[in-house]
Order: sequence, then C-alpha cells, then structure tokens
Amino acid sequence: MKDVPLYHEDFRGENLLDSVRQLRDAYRGADGVIWTTPEYNYAFPGIVKNAFDWGSRPMLPRHSFVGKPMNAVVATISATNGIRSPNDLKRIWSSCRGFSVTTFDFVLQLAPSKFVEENGEETIEPMSLASLRLAIGHLVRAIQGDDGAVVTAHWVAFVESLP
Repeated sequence: MKDVPLYHEDFRGENLLDSVRQLRDAYRGADGVIWTTPEYNYAFPGIVKNAFDWGSRPMLPRHSFVGKPMNAVVATISATNGIRSPNDLKRIWSSCRGFSVTTFDFVLQLAPSKFVEENGEETIEPMSLASLRLAIGHLVRAIQGDDGAVVTAHWVAFVESLP
C-alpha cells in the first residue's frame, strides 16, 4: 500500500499506476477478502478507505469488489472500542456491491496484551485465536457457498439495464 497514491481520477486508463493495477488485480484474483486494520479515533485509517476507492474504480462494467465475499478483523488498544471499523468496512463494501459476511466480527480489544509466544512463535492468546479462526471460517464458508452470487447477478442486471 505504500506505493498506492491517494485516490485521484487523473490516474486512470493509460495513466494508471502499476501499484494500483497490482492492487486491483489482487482483489480480482482473490476468492474473498479479509480486511485487517487497527481502529484509531473510532474509525479505520484513511489508507484503508484509499484501498476501497482504488478497488471500486472504474465502476462499470464491473469493478473488483462485485459479489466478492469479505470479512473484517480489527485490533484496538481499547477495552471497549473497535466495533465501529468492521461495521464501516462492511457498510462500504456492501455499498460497492461486495458481499459482507454478517455473522461474526472479530475485534481484538486490548490488542497489545493479547500477543503471546508459543513454541518460539508469536501468536495471540487461545480465546482470541479461536474467535479469529471462527471469523476466517465464516469467510471460507461464504466463498465455498458462492454467497456473493446473488449480489453479482443483481449487478449484472443493473449494468444490462443501463442505456
């Protein structure tokens, strides 16, 4: 993401940067997307929104999010915050006609205290790890069940209805 500039309409067509092309290709090539982000000041960072903006353009005939399943993982230093980011991520993803996994959000609250060393490797403590695996499992099931197919069909019908 460090090479992806702030979204700007001037960078399109022949002017499209390789870093943006690679980002869009990564979205298109993925069976699903799991967003991992911190939550700062009750929201996800601007770099995440920038990745949304680049990935959802050009909108027509079909951008890279359409029908793509997505789930979110958020980390925060707070004991009480963190839920706003996955809600916003899923709202924007759904507005772009991606498919948001709605059954489970994983928020790692008090994140710095959740990391442990196990067998010489850094991981997160067992209860948080189980919750993370559950969130990933929901995404995998959405991919395997082709849960985004209806969203895709609606998009195709919309595009075909345009003059």
